[in-house]
Amino acid sequence: MAGTLKIIAERAGLSQSTVSQILNRRSNDFSSEKTRQRVFRLAHELGYKQQFGHKLLRGDKTQTVAILLSQHRVSLEEHIQALILRLLDQLESRDYAAYLVTLSPSEEKNLETIGELIGRGVESFIFLGYPVGAAALEKYISEADRTLIGYGSGFSRKIIADVSSATAEMIRFFLAQEHRNFRLFLGERTDPGRVNGLCKVFPELTCEQLLDKYRIHMGYQGKIHDIDEPARFGYQATKQAFERDPSIDACLYLSDYFAVGALRYLMETGRQIGKDVLVAGFNNIHAIRNFPLPVTSAEHDIPRIAEALIEEMTRNGPVERLIPIRTVIRK
Repeated sequence: MAGTLKIIAERAGLSQSTVSQILNRRSNDFSSEKTRQRVFRLAHELGYKQQFGHKLLRGDKTQTVAILLSQHRVSLEEHIQALILRLLDQLESRDYAAYLVTLSPSEEKNLETIGELIGRGVESFIFLGYPVGAAALEKYISEADRTLIGYGSGFSRKIIADVSSATAEMIRFFLAQEHRNFRLFLGERTDPGRVNGLCKVFPELTCEQLLDKYRIHMGYQGKIHDIDEPARFGYQATKQAFERDPSIDACLYLSDYFAVGALRYLMETGRQIGKDVLVAGFNNIHAIRNFPLPVTSAEHDIPRIAEALIEEMTRNGPVERLIPIRTVIRK
């Protein structure tokens, strides 16, 4: 890396000591912001990687973040891909180095991964999804005097999407269109956001009564290995539901990926989407945005989520920030 440092200095027209001060963010660096940006740009172009050993020994800040995916499936979803790209771009613009790591189904292995990242100088952790062993991971990170924030996770510090309000808006749309025999196609795990949304619409009934009437278990437990599996779950669950009750006239799915399979079944059986049956999902993926028939969905505010995660990643103490979701009603 010494050779790379020399090249950066030559191209920037600066001394190696000045370049080193800038790249290591030393307190005695009095360079202009324009000069610092030029040095960081050259370092990025030349593939310069900082060595954190001396920084760690001195107790200096490393400006290093780890973005942790709870499982491989998370990285397959369009809105998570968009969020990752946004985070990486925003972190780079703030002069942060970043690791992108996929966690395992083992709490023990995940703890090992966290330990390795801390050893590499990671100061803040951004979790996307629901990692195995969340409580143990949070405890480990806190005891190591590091910080974390989760998105859609079970940590005491989290950013969550307002699924509840979006669900309520979709159900009210069904009712306004006189489609009252609707169903919510949910997974086996508790889904408080969608359940709360259902309960908001019918406050005169208990949540148990509403779930007994409107919920369909798809058999999905969060263990998806490829992006086509949700469509298969959606197809099969929809087929079974309509065979039991052919008069169902509206369906709301965990995500658009499940809705894609449902749409295939409904069209195979001659039902008109948008007339005989209303369909809604979540995430507003490309396949739904460009579907020739009206399918309602909900779109995550990626810039706002990324900004909230970066704001909170270096802070301490319990926090729960709710980010609105834009409902996309299609008739």
